[in-house]
Parts: sequence; C-alpha cells; structure tokens
Amino acid sequence: MRIAYLLDGSDNSLYDGKHAMDGRFHTYGQQTYILDLITAFSRRGHSVQVTARGADRLPVLTTLQRLPGVTVGAGPAGGVDLLLVDEAPDEMVAAFGPAIPALKIIHDPKTVVSAYLTDRCSHFVCMTENAVRTQRKRVPSSKCVLVPQGVDLTRFQPADRFGGVPDRPRVLMYCRLDSGRERVLTALIENLDRLATDVRVVGDGPGFWELERRFGDEILLMNHVPNRSVPRLLRDADVVVSLGRGVMEAMASGLPVLCAGYGYAGPVTETNLPELMERNLTGYGHNRDPGLVMADVKQALATPPGVMRALAEQHFCVDTSVDRLIAGRRTTEMGRV
Repeated sequence: MRIAYLLDGSDNSLYDGKHAMDGRFHTYGQQTYILDLITAFSRRGHSVQVTARGADRLPVLTTLQRLPGVTVGAGPAGGVDLLLVDEAPDEMVAAFGPAIPALKIIHDPKTVVSAYLTDRCSHFVCMTENAVRTQRKRVPSSKCVLVPQGVDLTRFQPADRFGGVPDRPRVLMYCRLDSGRERVLTALIENLDRLATDVRVVGDGPGFWELERRFGDEILLMNHVPNRSVPRLLRDADVVVSLGRGVMEAMASGLPVLCAGYGYAGPVTETNLPELMERNLTGYGHNRDPGLVMADVKQALATPPGVMRALAEQHFCVDTSVDRLIAGRRTTEMGRV
C-alpha cells in the first residue's frame, strides 16, 4: 500500500510554548510514535511518503528517510492509497486528491479539528478511551475509533540480566519534567532511599534544574537521550518510573514499571493496566502515597521475568496498530475490527 503521512512541525499545537531544545520531551512522545509506526509500515513492505513541514523541528525525519520504501518531502509525490493526517493544517491535506481515504490521528484528547478535516477524514484515530469520549463531543460519534498506540517490539527487547537484580537496584525515571509532573516525580525522589537505590533521571523542563539543585550529587541527571538511544538506556535499568510511551517502552523491554506523571499509581500490573490505559498511562486521577515508593520498587522487582513483556505484546504491539490503520482504508471495516 502507498501511504502518505502528513506532519507539520512549524505549526504544531504539540510543540507550541514548550522548550527551546528539540528532542523527545518536546514532542509528547509524538516522534517516537511516528518512528515506530512508520518503521513497522516499512518492515511490512508498504511505501510511505512523509510529507512534512518544519523539518528543523522534526529530527525523526533523518531516521525515517533511511528506511526502505520511505521518502521525505514537502508535498505530494506519486500515487497514494491512504492519508494519515497527524498534526497538519487543512492545506496540506487539500493538496492530495479528495477521493483518497484519510484518517486523522489524535494525540491530545482535547484536540479541536477544523470543519474541513471533520468532513474530509473518515475516521478519527484515538489512542485512549478518554480521547474517544472527548472527541465524540466534537465530531460525529461514528467517526471516532480506538486504536491504542503501539511500540516496536523489535526495537525494544528484553535484555539478558545475568546474575539477577543488583544489591543496589537501578531506578530510571524518564519523562519531561513539566506540566506538573515534576511535582510528582520530585516527591518520589524525596522518598526513594538514594543510598539503597541508584537513581537516574532523564528528562528536561522547568523541574530539571530544581532536581539538580536538590539532588545533583545523589542521583544521575540527563536532560535528553535521543529516541533511537532509548532502548540502550532501558537495558541499564532494573525498575522504570515513567508515563505514557515511557511505560510502554519499558514493558516491551521486560522491565517492571511504576506509573507516575500527573499522579502516582504505583506498580503497573495485569490488573490495573486496562484502567491506566484509559488515560494513556499518565497516572491521572491516581493519588498513591509517594511514601510507598520503596515498597513499590521492591514489589516491582519481584515481578516474574517475562510478565511485562507479555503484557506489552498483548496491548502495545505496533503491528496491531498497523493492521487497524490499513483496515481504515476500507471505511466499513475499521469500526468493527
């Protein structure tokens, strides 16, 4: 299939008003979503033309254009069977023929879509149940479909952990340190025994330098790790504290995870995973006591090997997302898959 993926980095509501440095934290996981999705399309033999504006704000493009069957340009180039509309203005979509099926990808549940795109796109691809509920207040209910975002299970693999967990477990926190998340993560760091655990924090934002001021000589702080290096980052961790795609990537890597972001939910388990997925694994609405974090780390470390990976394979496989999106070209099928 010939797919066009439309993305504008120069006028992108996910980018506005954030930090000056381009990178993972700057994109709400958007670029890692795109990287894993288009890699999966390429691996399965589909051709993808990424039509992009504001390329200087989209470092993922340099990786995508090296993939087999993927091209990057500023406008239509050749025949197209399916449009995937990410953050892109009306005129980018209108440059393609009106008969080409189009799907609108919704990253932020609160996204407001133009009347043109509401009419032009056959479906609105929502990644969480919360997004479906929110979008159905704005667009025809029948157009909203749930397609949870996927992680590339080939890129993220469990590491061989010879010798088991070290005496001083490595606790990795990685996410942006803004929008209130820095408050929750700071509370967890305060309650971690930093002598008994080796704490590493990766993420930028207003909370970064405050963490450095308070804990700089007790923990390892890095403000940015490029998308493609994240699998290697995870191989050097025993427990992960994160939200959203960070949780998914850690689980795909076979690591136990504490869900923390807009609230603290504690260890991710088979039991609480469906509820956490409703809000994209952000911890929203959860108020677990940060004082329990050391007990939570011990519980997470006791998770049997393979459990997290199996849950990721069940819930976060990018190939399942690809199947659903391909079905979206046949508009009568997407809603029932």
